[in-house]
This record gives sequence, C-alpha cells and structure tokens, in this order.
Amino acid sequence: MTEPDALAAERTRLRLTCRHLAGHGPVHPAEPFEAIAAWLRRNGPQGGGLQGGDADWQPGVEPDYYGTGPLVEDFEAEVAALFALPAARFMPSGCMAQPIALRIWSERAGNRGIALHPTSHLELHEQHAYRELHGLHAHLLGEAHRPTTCADLAALIGPDGAAAGTGLASLLVELPAREIGGELPAWDDLVALSVLCRTNGIRLHLDGARVWQAAPAYGRSLAQIAALFDSVYVSFYKDVGALAGAMLLGPRDFIDAAAVWQRRQGGTLHSAMGNIVSARLNLAASLERMAPLAERARTIAALFARHAGVCVTPDPPHTSMFHLTLDGEEAALLAARDRAARETGIWLFSALRPVADGAAWTVEIALGQSSLALGDEELARAIGMLF
Repeated sequence: MTEPDALAAERTRLRLTCRHLAGHGPVHPAEPFEAIAAWLRRNGPQGGGLQGGDADWQPGVEPDYYGTGPLVEDFEAEVAALFALPAARFMPSGCMAQPIALRIWSERAGNRGIALHPTSHLELHEQHAYRELHGLHAHLLGEAHRPTTCADLAALIGPDGAAAGTGLASLLVELPAREIGGELPAWDDLVALSVLCRTNGIRLHLDGARVWQAAPAYGRSLAQIAALFDSVYVSFYKDVGALAGAMLLGPRDFIDAAAVWQRRQGGTLHSAMGNIVSARLNLAASLERMAPLAERARTIAALFARHAGVCVTPDPPHTSMFHLTLDGEEAALLAARDRAARETGIWLFSALRPVADGAAWTVEIALGQSSLALGDEELARAIGMLF
C-alpha cells in the first residue's frame, strides 16, 4: 500500500470509529433499513392471511402506490398540520419540489421572473434546472454574505412595484441560509419582506431544507413561520436524519398542480415506502433536538472562537449550524485533526474548502445528536489540538 493510500485508509478508519462533532455520527448502512423493517413488522398486516389463510388476519399499513394510499397520505396530512397549511405532497427531493413550486407560481402570474439569493441551492448546485427545465428567469437578489432584505426586493421592483423588466412571480427565501453559516434574517425583517411580497402580488416560497432549526431560533412555531409564505419545502434527510425525501406544502390546488408536475418529471415512484417510513420514524425526535442543538452550537462555536486564526460565521450562531474559517495550511490542519481524533476519539470535521487565495480554509459544522454526547472539556482539548 502506498503512503497516500495508507493515509486515506487511516482517515477512513478514524472517521468511521470516532465520535463525531457534526451530524448524527457514523451508523452501519443496514441500521436505517432494519428500523424501517421493524416498524413495518409492527404495523403491517398481521396473521395467517400473509401465508394464504384467513386465521386471525388483521389489516395494517400497506405500501403507497404511485403517491397514493394511507401510508403517504396520512404522513402528508401530519406534516401539513405541523405547518398549519392545507395540503402537502411527498417528493423524492427538493431539487424536484422547489422548481416545480416556482413554475406553478410563474404560470399563474403569467410571468417567468423569479428571485433568488445569490447562494441559493437552485443557483449553485442544481445545474440551473429552474431555467433549463422550467424556463424561469432568475434575479439574484441581495449580497452573497447576508440574508435577503426587504430593501433588496424594494430596489428590484421599484417604487411602483412593477419596474420595467423586473416583474416577479415569486421570491425564494432559505431559512436558515446554509451557504452563509445558517444565518437568519431578523423576524421583523422577514415579516416586512412577506408584507411587501403580498402587497405586490409576489408569491413568497420557503426553502425550508433546514427550517426545523429556525423555529427555536425565532422562538416561534413552524406554523407561525409558514404563515409568512405561500408555499414551503422541507427536507427529511438533513436535520431529520431520514433517508432521502422531501415535502412540498401549500394550498390544495397548488399541491394538486405540483403532483401533476411530479408525475411529468418521473418523480411519482411506484412506491416510496422505505423513505416515507424513515421520515415518519425520525421526525418527532429531530424536532425535540432542535432547541438543545441551537444552544449547543453557541457553546461549541465559543470553544473554537477562543483560538487565534479562527473566524465563526455567524458569531454567535443563529441555529444549530455555523461555518468556521481557519488560517493555516490544509495539510497541517488535516494532520492536526487526525491527531485529535486518535488522542481524543473525536472527529472534528471532514473536508476543508479553500477561501480566496488558499491562505485560509472553511468548514461547515452542522450539529446533530452526536454533539450532545460530547463533554465540553474533551471537546475543548480536541479543538485545541488544531492550533
């Protein structure tokens, strides 16, 4: 084995055997499926009917069928109630759900113009599907290092709300905004933005991939947040820790239209049973963790910030995630991380991304349940080894 191969193998071993600062920690790939299977054993059909007889047979949960059936429809109703919205639709991914939402609002407005933050996932990570698949035209609104503001939108639409060439059907806002460290706009600013959109007939869509974090940060319910928006997308694999899956929420006629577009794009699977059950199994526990994780993020960010050559964004964190910018050489930082892992059993982070000229590096720290099991003293020792 070559030296680079040996180093890669050692780092894989450390990553898979250490306790993790971020995320939910390593699990065996079979564990999520075992949990799904156990739930189905408890809740599926029971008795002799499954073996061809009628003795003591009892009905139970059955697979969804092309997006229909109690398994998925009951879950959609549960999540819709959580956000106090009329209807919801389970979809394979946010990359499908969000452009569909924006297209529907554009078609109803007769206007292909949409607005996005410069760091929106739709702009950076989806190969511009909103444009290539749906023919939408995006205005990148505001500055990349901060949330979109009411003033940004007012400047775009003009004093009469309909400046030539800048008409908008919808505005997408991400809460919290991942690319700027999970930052949130102030609540009053978000309310003002919602009012401005409604005054000017602009639909406001929530990219809520991580909106579960926003409720404790604002001290408000998910329903209170959703009330500011016309449509909402949520993810089940990020903070929730489930298998892949997403949900789009909004008015009933909007969701009916979204279901048609889901079918057109090949997103209505014969059955998404495993993903649906996984989301249902994990959602309640994840909601209970959100407030403790936000508090934990502030404590951990302070442990990093006490060292020279570290910048925390935002400082203090708004939610259960934040970004670190670390001065130094990549090789030295990764070697120090490895040493900390060997000596403390704590895996601090994985990949680093270069900043500007490569004199500094950035890493995202998105906390999950694994961080709650780490003691402050042992974590401070591991962090100290980086420097």
